[in-house]
Amino acid sequence: MTLGTELAEGTPTRASRRAAAARPGATGLTRRQPLARHAASETTVQQWLRRGAVATALVGGPLTVIVFAALIAVGAFAWQALQVRDDLEGALEEGKSMVRAAASGDFDGIQRSGADIVDRAQRAHDTTHGPLWDLAADIPAVRNNVLAVRAVTEIAQTITSQSIPPMMTMMAASDDGDATAGAGGINLKPFLNAGAVIPTVLTSFDEASAIASSMDRTDVLPQISAPVDQVVQLIGQATPVLQTVDAHLPELLRAAGAERPMLYQLMIQTPAEIRATGGGIAQWLVLEVDNGRVAMLSQDTGVDLMYFDLPARGFDTQNGSLIRLPSATRALYPSEFVSWSSNFNMTPHFPTTVELFQATREMTEKPPFDGAISIDPIVLANLLEATGPLTLASGEIVDAGNAASVLMSEPYERFGMDNAAMDAYFNQVSAGMFAKLTGRDWDIGAMWGQIVRSAEQGRIYAWFEDPGLEGLAHQYGLDGTLREDTTEATQLGIYFNDYSIGKLEYHLNYSQYATCNADDRTITVSMDLHSTITDDIKSGYTLGLRNIERGLDLRTMMLDVLFFAPPGAEILSVDPEEGDRWDSTYHDRSGFDHSNPAESRTMLLEKGESRTVSYTVQLPEGDLGPLELRHTPGAHDTPVTIDANCAPLFRSPEGSDNIRLSKIG
Repeated sequence: MTLGTELAEGTPTRASRRAAAARPGATGLTRRQPLARHAASETTVQQWLRRGAVATALVGGPLTVIVFAALIAVGAFAWQALQVRDDLEGALEEGKSMVRAAASGDFDGIQRSGADIVDRAQRAHDTTHGPLWDLAADIPAVRNNVLAVRAVTEIAQTITSQSIPPMMTMMAASDDGDATAGAGGINLKPFLNAGAVIPTVLTSFDEASAIASSMDRTDVLPQISAPVDQVVQLIGQATPVLQTVDAHLPELLRAAGAERPMLYQLMIQTPAEIRATGGGIAQWLVLEVDNGRVAMLSQDTGVDLMYFDLPARGFDTQNGSLIRLPSATRALYPSEFVSWSSNFNMTPHFPTTVELFQATREMTEKPPFDGAISIDPIVLANLLEATGPLTLASGEIVDAGNAASVLMSEPYERFGMDNAAMDAYFNQVSAGMFAKLTGRDWDIGAMWGQIVRSAEQGRIYAWFEDPGLEGLAHQYGLDGTLREDTTEATQLGIYFNDYSIGKLEYHLNYSQYATCNADDRTITVSMDLHSTITDDIKSGYTLGLRNIERGLDLRTMMLDVLFFAPPGAEILSVDPEEGDRWDSTYHDRSGFDHSNPAESRTMLLEKGESRTVSYTVQLPEGDLGPLELRHTPGAHDTPVTIDANCAPLFRSPEGSDNIRLSKIG
C-alpha cells in the first residue's frame, strides 16, 4: 500500500490547508499576520515596538548581567568592609585582654591574645589590599575613604607584626609554670629582657605614625578618621612611657623589687591644712613591693605615731627634735617642725621630710623605708580619670569631679568631731583607691598621662635610698629638693604653712607670677591670695583651733609665708615687710636651708579677703640656669605666669624661659 492510499479521502494535507487559508474570510496565518491574535495588519508603530523588543532582548541581556555583577561586587565590598571593621575592633579588644594577661602572668592568655591580634590585623590588611579595594580606590568619590581604611589596616599590621611576636617570645621565655607568680601585682620576670624588645616596638610606632601623617584626610568620613586619631593618640601616650622604661629599665626593675623586696612609704599630703610641699601628712601607707607584687602592710596615722608610739618610747613630741639641723635652718622654722609628724614637711626640701620619718622608724624599731613617695588628693582625683569612679560600701561614688571635696572638705562637715567615723571613712577611701590602682583594670596610656599631669603640678615627690633611683627621681624633677647652686636651674619659690590647725586652706585660691629687671639682674615673685570660705563652714576640724586662744575669727587663715631665693642671691625686700602677728612662737624669721636664703612672715587672711605677697631678689652674677619657679601645690590649680622680660637672665631650654616643676612628661 502506498502512502497516498493510506490517507483517507478528505483528510487535510499541507497543500489543502494552504489553499483553504488563502480563501477569503479564512482565519489562518498569513505573512502579514504573523500572530494569530492580530486581526488586522501590523501598523508602523507596532513594527517599531516589535523591533525595539528585539533590540532590548539583544542589548538588555548583557546590561542586566553587568548591573547584576556590579551589585554583587558592591555587596562583596560592603561585606569585606564589615569584616575589616570586625577584625580591627576584635584586635583592639584582644589587645586589652593581652595587657591584663601580661600583668597577671597568664602566659597562655598572652599567647592566645597575641596570636589572635596578629591574625586579625594581617587579615584586615590583606582584605583592604585586594582587587575590590583597588577598584574602589579608582572611584574619585570614595577614593580617600578607601585609602584611609587601608591606612588604618597598614598601621595595625605594622604595629602588631613587628611588636607582638617578639613580646610573646620574651614573655613565653619567662614562663616557669607558676600560675600565681603575678598574683597581687605585675609579674616582672617577662620584663627582665624587655630592653631587647622596646626598641623594636618604638620603631613600629614611628612607622605607624608616618603612615598616619601621610594619609590624605580630604573628605574622609569621621567614622574612618577617628580610629586613626585614636591610634595616633595611643602612640603618643605609650611612646614616652616606653622611652622612659627603655632608658631606665634596670633602675625601674630594681624599684619594683626585682632584686629584693622593697619597703615604701606612700604619704598622702592634705593641702586643706597647707604645708610647704603640700599639706599636713595625716596618714601614710606602708607598702612592700616584691618582684612586682604590691602588698599593703599597714595604714599608719600621725595620731597613733605622735600620741602613742613615740611618747611610749620617751620622746617629747612638744619640745623634742628627731634630727639635728644647722642652726641657720632651725632658725627658719618653728620648733614643731622637727617634733610632730604633720609638720615634717614645713620645709620645701622633701628629703628632710623623709629623714624625719626615717628617724621615727628607727625610734619605733621598725625597718627603714627604701623609698618614700608623696601624693595629695588632687593626684588621686587625677588618677580616677584613668581608673574610673570608686564605689564605697555605702554606695557613695567617688570620682574625679568630687574626690578633692570628699578628701579635703565635705567629710569634716558630715562627721563633725566624730574621729572614729571620719578615720574609718578616710581609710575606706584609701583602701578602695589602693585596690583600684593595683587591680590593673585601667589603660596604661591614660594612667601615664595623669601621672605626668600630677607631676607637672608639683604634686608628686619621690625619694629613694638607692643612689641610682634617687638620681632618677632628680633627673625627672620628682625629688623636691632645694637646689644648692644655679648650674642646673635657678630656683625661687613662695611656700605656705598653716598655723591655724584646721582645714581652712581648702578654701584658699592663689596664682603666681614673676617679673624681672634684666639690667639690674633682679626678679620679683608675687602671689595673689583669696579666701573663699563662707559662714556655712562650721566643722571644728575645718575652723582654726589655734585662733581661739589668739582671739581671731575661726575662719581667718593664719599662714606662715616662706620666701626662698637661690644660693648666692640676696633678698632685697619682702611684702609684707613685717608679719601680721608676733608672739613667742609665730613671728618673722630668716635663715638658710641648703644654702638657699629665706624669709618667713606670719600673715592673716580673713574670710573673703584678697591679698598679695611678694619679694624681690638680687640674682648672683654669672651664668644662671633656667628659671625654676616653685610654689606650694594647693587644693586647687595655681596659674603661673612668667613675664618675657625674665628671659635674658636665664639660660633657655628649648626656647622656653622657664622649666616645669617636673620633666617626667
